[in-house]
Amino acid sequence: MNLSGPPRKRVTTGLLPMINVVFLLLIFFLIAGEMQPPEPFDITPPEITPPDITEAQEAEGVFALFLDPSGQLAYRDQITSFETRQAILSAIDTERRAGCDGDLCDTVLLIHADKSTPAHFVAQLLPQLGALGFEQVNLVTSGLGTSKGERP
Repeated sequence: MNLSGPPRKRVTTGLLPMINVVFLLLIFFLIAGEMQPPEPFDITPPEITPPDITEAQEAEGVFALFLDPSGQLAYRDQITSFETRQAILSAIDTERRAGCDGDLCDTVLLIHADKSTPAHFVAQLLPQLGALGFEQVNLVTSGLGTSKGERP
């Protein structure tokens, strides 16, 4: 006579679906997040006082040109002196033309200049950037009373 009950089924928690969900979330956040290359050198943007700091919008653009106080220019992985800037300007022009559809091109160039960069460096760049076809060139600044990376 067998008095033991029916054999128990082994209950196994399915970890595979949980692992799948974690990896799907990881992939989602990698795709949804905006990936940016690191800045080639440390830049402290000039500070401004907008009329209403809550309405100040963060500048976003495809082309980012970096300028340090000594006049060094950087674009993507190229770094050059201000005097030999033509190589970087031609690289920007080539990339801008590749992304444009004929004459229709709505590209924005962002200049990340350190706040101690002499103004004549920026002033000399603007006509050259206009000649390349950039209708809008923005100087990246930070709001008064905020630190780098902190939003107002």
